[in-house]
Amino acid sequence: MKTIALVDTLWGGHHPTYLKFFSKTLLELGHEVITLCPEPEEMSQWIASHYRGLANHFHCFELHEPPPNQFPIRQLQTRAMAVARWQRVAQSIREISSKLGKVPDLTFFAWLDTYLGLTAAITDAIFPYPWSGLYFQPRYLRIPPKFQRIRRGILNPLSGLKSSQCPVVTVLDEGIADKLQQKLNKPVVVLTDITDESPPDMNFEIIKEIYAKAASRKIVGLLGSLDKRKGTLTLLEVSQQASDRWFFVFAGRLAEPAFTAAELSRIQEIVKADPDNCFFYLNSIPDGSRFNAVIQVCDTIYAAYEDFPYSSNILTKAAIFQKPVIASKNYCMGERVQKFNLGYAIEEGNVAQCVNILEQLHEELSTGNASIQPDFESYRQLHSTEQLRTAFKKVLEFV
Repeated sequence: MKTIALVDTLWGGHHPTYLKFFSKTLLELGHEVITLCPEPEEMSQWIASHYRGLANHFHCFELHEPPPNQFPIRQLQTRAMAVARWQRVAQSIREISSKLGKVPDLTFFAWLDTYLGLTAAITDAIFPYPWSGLYFQPRYLRIPPKFQRIRRGILNPLSGLKSSQCPVVTVLDEGIADKLQQKLNKPVVVLTDITDESPPDMNFEIIKEIYAKAASRKIVGLLGSLDKRKGTLTLLEVSQQASDRWFFVFAGRLAEPAFTAAELSRIQEIVKADPDNCFFYLNSIPDGSRFNAVIQVCDTIYAAYEDFPYSSNILTKAAIFQKPVIASKNYCMGERVQKFNLGYAIEEGNVAQCVNILEQLHEELSTGNASIQPDFESYRQLHSTEQLRTAFKKVLEFV
């Protein structure tokens, strides 16, 4: 039995889901688990209510993001924050180790990205414990950066991952795993993009409102954080050009800082006009039964993300509830949609293509004559908690 510390100072979106299922998986594998997160009570209650027999091997402690620093230069600010994060976790590990009488065999960062940007030597000096983590957004492995020659030393995003204290790295994007492994010369394990599979809560108050306003029209949904990268502006434009046989649901917190003042003004103008073919719910919806209820009412899920070469568990949601997706053609999500026939691909930001796809999809949904045969079940299995267990077994072989 190993002792594994799981760390995530972010809370919202997929973060609670991931930390809960990481904890559950490691406990089921027979390990002792320590979690450090902003909501230790929520974590402890979830483990106790779902997996009571495992609670004796579970410890949870409070940990938050460090306060923002005042560096005027963004690169310095980012690196100073990374230093502060490592320092804060190191202090917590020292205190917890003293309290429990043991040092974790591995500290696993459930969102590793914000801890990178430092050299291995700096990281090792601050955090002298074995560590690993889930590297969500290695953008440069999908989209080569400009000025590659000068991206060395502290500017090299791989520098921290070369730490001798880091025996293995995990990613979600299977398309870049081999490339990263070659660059690091150490194992890279692909984790599954899991999601909460709770039965939909069809009593969630907005469900009746959506059905009532949709009035039997087919429903396309853009769900979760309504960010610019999620194609929010594109789908709003599509909603104004598509036939009135479609109804558009925008449900989730509006990520206002992602938009320019003009873009935000345009969004607010449309929301205020409350068009007949749109439903807006601009509040956060926690992952689980309520989120799944909104997925359930949709006929298709809009996932044509823009400038987003990464994985998203919205595809896992779509596979579980057997909803075809409209996705961007390229990168990780595009490759998966094509491989498993999960839906229809468009060029990101292409309004006309999306309108045409919706017309085609409406015909197929109405007649039952689909042009694709989605393999939802294979995709669901590939990104299941069962596969997560297999992946974590691989990770721990290197610890």
